Amino acid sequence: MALAEHLPLLGGPTLRERRLTRREVLAGLGGAGAAAALIGPGAVRAVAGALRPGGGGRTASSVGSDPHHLGWVWQFRHDGEPAFVRDTLASYGLGVALKTHDGTDWMSRYDPTSNAVASAARVEAFAHFFENGGVPFHAWAVVTGSDPEREARMASDVLDAGARSLFLDLEPHKGFWAGSPEAAQRFGEALRRLQPSARVVTSVDARPWTIDRIPMSEFAAFSDAIAPQAYWSTFASPDNMVRYLASGEVVGPAGITPAFVIAAAVRRLASYGLPVHPIGDGTATASNGWREFVDASYGAAAESISVWRFGVADPAIWPLLRELAPRVLSYVVQPGDTLAAIAEKWDTSVDAIVAANELTNPNVIVAGTRLRMPYGAAPHVDATRSSEEAYIVESGDTLWSIAQRFGTSVEALMQANGLSDASVLLVGQRLVLP
Repeated sequence: MALAEHLPLLGGPTLRERRLTRREVLAGLGGAGAAAALIGPGAVRAVAGALRPGGGGRTASSVGSDPHHLGWVWQFRHDGEPAFVRDTLASYGLGVALKTHDGTDWMSRYDPTSNAVASAARVEAFAHFFENGGVPFHAWAVVTGSDPEREARMASDVLDAGARSLFLDLEPHKGFWAGSPEAAQRFGEALRRLQPSARVVTSVDARPWTIDRIPMSEFAAFSDAIAPQAYWSTFASPDNMVRYLASGEVVGPAGITPAFVIAAAVRRLASYGLPVHPIGDGTATASNGWREFVDASYGAAAESISVWRFGVADPAIWPLLRELAPRVLSYVVQPGDTLAAIAEKWDTSVDAIVAANELTNPNVIVAGTRLRMPYGAAPHVDATRSSEEAYIVESGDTLWSIAQRFGTSVEALMQANGLSDASVLLVGQRLVLP
């Protein structure tokens, strides 16, 4: 199936919770400009919901939509036809992160297929194609630092074309970042001049010694989150065990597990104060650590995760991610609470809570109301406890993630609640906290 970049979408469909492109703004949202589309059987499928811009400042709540797990796509010649990718992800409620460019080159330089991304217009076509198929559209790109201002303009063009967020692949390996800290600062300043409120995520190799080799401080200064590439199966080698030890991380008897990789990365990244969105190892089978990976990610206060990458992932990973749905952090207002007190408990701001819940009067909150916490908010140990020291199980929770959140153990939770099977939890179930 090939792209038809200049065909209008039938019926002038709307895209749910997507940033407005410059083309749409100039057209007054009236559909005056021709929108790019993909052609082929079943290419146009409407998505319910009104077009809503993101933005409102680079706050934790600027994500603009509910969180969703993402399947990453590198090249269509390796990952499959666009329609197959879209329909697979849509059937499991997942989003896509499509690679759009590498440095200052569009992906058509590397991907010889007719569907390769060759321009910002092609990115816009894919944004429509995936969103209209029920798949939230995100993008990713490699940054090299060779021409910071030009790379920033390309990144801005991708965001203008409809990407809900842009992941910047920042690694110290050959073919990736080769610039200086000053180049990183110039890139960030140029990108934020063009895109002050867009969601930008820096993605890094999760191993501590690789994080130390990149200008992380400069990238963190303009990023909304960090996406550590936690490839536990790929990392499981004797050499990496030695390097972890040299970095101050002792590998336990279980070896290099998903939980270990995430914990080590989070410790190295904690000083930047940004939420994490871990990227999991698609080369590992669904039964080889994926449930532990998601649990550990939730334990690190992540709302959602990604899979690298679609073309190599075990197909059993997709239904597992539908089962372990993204976690939206929430808090039930207690008598005497104020937004200021809640914001302090969750290490966020009153403005961010107001924006996340679309509150009209921040001075009036009612006991018993469930508030969504902004993206990246991190609860203190007692943030979600009621006066009865209880917790209500939410979608995506496991005993392990609950134990991590409240500083206890799975065994203690089981004993306190008379549980015999640690794998059985029901949404809405009330758990006594030890």
